[in-house]
Amino acid sequence: LEYPRARSTPCEAMKRAVCVVLLLALSGVALAVSDGGKVGSPVERVVNLLKDLKEKLEMDEKTEQKVYDKYACWCEKTEHRKAGAITEAQLQLRDLGQEVLSLKGKAATLASEIEQLEAEIMANKKAQEEATAMRQKENEAFMEEADETKQALAALEKATTVLVAGSKPSAFLQTRAKAVVKNVVAAMPVSKPLKAGQLTLLSEFLSSDAGAKYTPQSATVQGMLKDMYETF
Repeated sequence: LEYPRARSTPCEAMKRAVCVVLLLALSGVALAVSDGGKVGSPVERVVNLLKDLKEKLEMDEKTEQKVYDKYACWCEKTEHRKAGAITEAQLQLRDLGQEVLSLKGKAATLASEIEQLEAEIMANKKAQEEATAMRQKENEAFMEEADETKQALAALEKATTVLVAGSKPSAFLQTRAKAVVKNVVAAMPVSKPLKAGQLTLLSEFLSSDAGAKYTPQSATVQGMLKDMYETF
């Protein structure tokens, strides 16, 4: 890798100034030597000191350049890594944004479906309540009709028995037979009314007087009531 050289710092400026001083000192030493100066004179000591200072400055410069190069390399690698991380994060943000929009659409759809299902549930509950109320009414009507049917069957059975006994020539028994036949007519359920012919026959029987005509009518009524009892 090639890295940029270190920028000019106060230390480098000092180095350049020392170099200038060193050059001037060397020029002065050269003149002094040419003039026959003595070895170990103050000038020579200054020259040696400046040489040492120059070498130290050069070594410091190399050390600082190495440190700078290492830091620059670290910065470049870090910058490259962070740039990649930023690019990846931007892609993730875009994907997440698209996913958020998709989820919002699904949420809206589900909310609409939930609202529709809630409406259907309410409608089903209302239908169940109406059906339950209707079944209760039907059950009450059925139970009422069952009671009426039981009463009608009991009346038919009793009327048949009484009519058999009332066929004998007895005014009391004949009167009792008419009474039980009236009970049969009154006990017939609304759902199973008497036919026109049956109603006519029973009306004639109830309006007849005791006598010779009673016995044939009684026998006819007995047969009709037995048939009604068996086919009720």
